Amino acid sequence: MRAMTEKEIRDFIKTWTWGTLIAVDGNKPYAVELSYGTDGEFIHCGSMPGGRMAACIRSNPHVVFKICDADWSYSKWRAVIIEGTAERLTRYDDILNSVRCIARQRKLPENAFDSIARRVADDPESNSIRIPVKVFGGKISG
Repeated sequence: MRAMTEKEIRDFIKTWTWGTLIAVDGNKPYAVELSYGTDGEFIHCGSMPGGRMAACIRSNPHVVFKICDADWSYSKWRAVIIEGTAERLTRYDDILNSVRCIARQRKLPENAFDSIARRVADDPESNSIRIPVKVFGGKISG
């Protein structure tokens, strides 16, 4: 096992599409798996409006985002962790940019989720967030 270089970490973040958002619920951790997108500066993602994760982030925006990949034998694996403060997105333009990042990451047409952006922007309970890609680390096998 070795530490990943910054380039390896950033390349992995750009090519993968699934991660785990981890927050604090009172005095215990809470996590949800979800798809994400990145523009290189932020991880863009979201969870169910009004759900448990939304409540966690409202009360404590400090989160961890974890991205992992492994082969079936676990002899080859890589894992990245991003620590930061989740910023709730409430402006339509920010949410539209966020869902477009997610669409591009998933190799879909950029506007594939545009209809979702309006619904999210109109929902006061929405949990569209971005996390800065500033504090991070990664490990890789071999």
